[in-house]
Amino acid sequence: MTYKATLRVNFDTEWTPSYGSSGIYDDETLPEEHYTFKIPVHDINTIQLFRFFGTVARTMGHNELGIMKGACSLAFNDMRDEGEMRKIAEEFDLMMSEDYGKELRKLEDEIYDLKAKISRLENPDNPQYTDEEMDAMTFQEWNGLTPGSSAAVEKGCKCPVMDNEEMPDDKKWVNGDCPLHGNAK
Repeated sequence: MTYKATLRVNFDTEWTPSYGSSGIYDDETLPEEHYTFKIPVHDINTIQLFRFFGTVARTMGHNELGIMKGACSLAFNDMRDEGEMRKIAEEFDLMMSEDYGKELRKLEDEIYDLKAKISRLENPDNPQYTDEEMDAMTFQEWNGLTPGSSAAVEKGCKCPVMDNEEMPDDKKWVNGDCPLHGNAK
């Protein structure tokens, strides 16, 4: 027994020129166009199927960027399971926006750490911490969210904003009830 299946898509368009007013497309646009797309689908995979629909969309006048945006919005939206979206993102080496902040935090931490190490190598006999070492320690102490900063406030920080604006990073005012920086964690 053999299985055969065919997918057919018809695209028909008609255009009536406005002869009374000479439009800029009156001489360029065909008055009527008919396209029929037909492919065998008995052994087609989903990637081939979406390539086919991309061809149909281009024929209708959609550009490559719009087609790619449509495919991404189909794959990544709030109606999809996050685990499934993560599998697709990993397969195509993409980063989910939720993970961007964590990755950025790791890179910032690494930068501060490297600056501190370079500073110590340049000043091996310095009995005190260098500014770079202090920056690295306070960045780690504050989990990358300086008390009173806009990034910290967005995450729920209750530390003083105006009082901390002019203070160095290693000497910030902290509220005890702040969920990010206070004693009650």
